[in-house]
Amino acid sequence: MTAPTTETELGALWRQVLRVPAVAPGDNFFELGGDSFRAAQLAGLVGTRLGVPVTPALAFDRPELAGQARWIDDARAAGLSAAAGPATGGGAPLSTQQEDFLYWMFESEPVRDIGSCATAIRIRDSFDVAVLTRALEAVIARHEPLRSVVTASGEVIVADELPPEVAEAVAEGRTPQERERDAERIVWHERMRLDDVLRGPLVRALVVHLGEDDHVLVLAVHHFAFDGFSLGVMLRELGIVYSALRTGYPSPLRPLPMSYADYCAFTREQWPRNQAYWDLVLEGAPRELTPFPGRRETTLFSRRRHAFEIDAELAGRLGETARARGATTFMAVAACWTWLLRQWTGMTDLVVMSPVPGRTAPEHETLIGCLVQSLILRLDASGDPSYGELVDRVREVSVGAVAHQFHAYQDARLRVPFPSRIHYESFGAPHFPGLMSEAFPFPREQEGLDWSANPGEVDLSAPELIVEEQRDGSMLAAVVYNHYGYDPATAAELAESFQEYVRAAVAVPDSPLPPLPATASHAGAEASQG
Repeated sequence: MTAPTTETELGALWRQVLRVPAVAPGDNFFELGGDSFRAAQLAGLVGTRLGVPVTPALAFDRPELAGQARWIDDARAAGLSAAAGPATGGGAPLSTQQEDFLYWMFESEPVRDIGSCATAIRIRDSFDVAVLTRALEAVIARHEPLRSVVTASGEVIVADELPPEVAEAVAEGRTPQERERDAERIVWHERMRLDDVLRGPLVRALVVHLGEDDHVLVLAVHHFAFDGFSLGVMLRELGIVYSALRTGYPSPLRPLPMSYADYCAFTREQWPRNQAYWDLVLEGAPRELTPFPGRRETTLFSRRRHAFEIDAELAGRLGETARARGATTFMAVAACWTWLLRQWTGMTDLVVMSPVPGRTAPEHETLIGCLVQSLILRLDASGDPSYGELVDRVREVSVGAVAHQFHAYQDARLRVPFPSRIHYESFGAPHFPGLMSEAFPFPREQEGLDWSANPGEVDLSAPELIVEEQRDGSMLAAVVYNHYGYDPATAAELAESFQEYVRAAVAVPDSPLPPLPATASHAGAEASQG
């Protein structure tokens, strides 16, 4: 029997990570659907399966399968080998994000509420709420984070049982249109409800009935125990368990390949290895974006959003400019946002925080919890770079951050408490597997969440950019801001300026992006600085 070649072994890892049926030596990792998240997964698998330590830069520097295989062969010939994997079987019950949440929650009185991750799904099928309840109970029993509550003293306890809250409502109206409007009203009020992580439950479901085979499911889980990636895991497991229970069979889900505690232990073991990298990145980093024209002094914070859309044609061209530089669409978006921040603030040393799922191995993808890792990107916007050169800078910084993504986020947050933020999602629209379903509109922000700054401090947050890829190729985006500190007009101006930079980037990627136009609010702020 002939031993498999490196190219064959690596090809199997590509198929696993990219979820494609076949790959060829000349295939490009990113053209098959790769991104920063999957590049990190590939790096982890190459280390554990092929025994060669690599970083996500392998995919970016050598996107073709044959080129990666040659590099691995050369590394093996040079005697490089991966260190033994981390020990499992116990460890920290909290992720780095949960530890920071705890610190932040108890920094002030009363205890701050983080809010929930939520979605709304239109189900055009028969739907049994009793079976849904049993399916939710099975998923909660399976995942410890969904049974974790915080005591008044800040201690985290994992309960043996923590039943979900499941309720029903009936949309009223004489016509389907009236009932749909009433369902939207009910969903809005449900989204505005606040949770209590000190008491639980952490999982809530509301089923709004519009007709015999027409329902809206609102599912909310407290953010302390949950992240955006977990929503996809939960919906997949709910669909599987619901289908089994409805037909009289027990849950077919296999035991989890890794516990949440073991995951937390694994990530914590990476902290010392990555600390030197983050010390270097954060040394002398600006704590906030100052001055930020349009920001007024406040001690309160509550999120609002200005939504906008980037059509599929423009989004596709932006992705093409990224791939031409060996980058991802996220990096192209970040380059446009970075240049906007430079023009808006006058700063050239910019710190941007962006969350990544924190799932660097296949077994991580089965876990529900708050596994999200926060990348701190310190970006150089100095000089007069072309847009392509700016993408190159973002790419270099992003690859390094992804390779060192496991770190003690609380330490980084204390060093840079008010970075800019980019939240980029490519998860697609939610649905309930096994049933005729689709996304239902609902508000993304919980407007009742008001947070106070610590005594003697003011809020210096900058507006945040959110971009969500859609299945039709377009992007739904928003500028999210503190409505106590900014006017809606400022958010609208930032959104329009960002779109102008996207259009300029795809039109002339080898030329510098232009300065901001002399708009009234920005020009006035600049004049006040002069």
